[in-house]
Amino acid sequence: MAKKKPEHKVRGRRKVAGEKPRLEVKRKREIAEEELKVMPTGIASLDGPIGGGFPAGSLVVLTGEVGSGNNEFAMTSSVMLAATKAGRLSPPPGKNIVLPGDIWWVTFTRPQSDLMGEMALGFDSDLYELFRKQANFKDLSEEYFATSSVPLEWVSERLAEKRREETLTTLGKTLAGVYRLAERPSSKPKGMLNSLADFLTERGPNNVVILNTLTDLAMLYSESEARWYEFMIFLRGLQRATKKWGGLIYASLDANLLEGRMEQEIAACVDGVLTFEWVQAGPAERRRTLYIKKFRRLPLSAGGAAMRFNVNLTSSVGLQVIKPELIEGLRA
Repeated sequence: MAKKKPEHKVRGRRKVAGEKPRLEVKRKREIAEEELKVMPTGIASLDGPIGGGFPAGSLVVLTGEVGSGNNEFAMTSSVMLAATKAGRLSPPPGKNIVLPGDIWWVTFTRPQSDLMGEMALGFDSDLYELFRKQANFKDLSEEYFATSSVPLEWVSERLAEKRREETLTTLGKTLAGVYRLAERPSSKPKGMLNSLADFLTERGPNNVVILNTLTDLAMLYSESEARWYEFMIFLRGLQRATKKWGGLIYASLDANLLEGRMEQEIAACVDGVLTFEWVQAGPAERRRTLYIKKFRRLPLSAGGAAMRFNVNLTSSVGLQVIKPELIEGLRA
């Protein structure tokens, strides 16, 4: 009589109480990805490899050494977005692609005329003209230098004229027997951040805003731990507000001017970090390289991977990237 083979029970995966089926979780993730709005950078050679652009509602730091490409990225992005909005260039394909309503540059120490002059030299005349017609500028130099030793005449002709009028008024009242002393405001950091917050609350929603530069603000607040803590709280709040606004905020940060700890703390407060570096390509040759080491809600950031590009600067269309590579295990 043949022996009966023992029955082997097939044990399935034990279901954990409250656990959702895998297909349901996968479908919800797919829906979330479909609903995620993406705002292009305007740089076609970059938008393609990263899925059309960056997630709308992102605060992005552009960090790099002088001349490595971080400031050129901001300029190229704003010029190309202006051309796309004007219909000169086509946006990336996709139903989740959204273009900014407006393009804003916020400056703290650099005059608008200086920036426009640099852009005029870096792009074709027709591209520059499209940008010039659409660009908006907010100059916060008055607030930035308000309590410094810098003469107001160096910063703003409007302030200089106002000061002259106040001087004449004061002299008139003095001759009349009334003496009035005009004092400059004393709340240096608080006034600066309040002015910036008021502007971003009004102009941040659905727009691209370039802060030129985050280095200027960071240096203003790095003199003590108390001021630096206030600056970090501001960045945390800005990162949270950007999600609600649905635009993109780029903040340019010059590398190696702050303590390494401070640069890391800034990186921890934002959604994305684009790092531009000079790389030795030969005995007497260097090339620019872009690393996307951190970006929340961007597919390439999963699993500890980073993306690397070679960077070219042209005299007609600004910054372009080539040769994208995915690098495992490299994080900010």
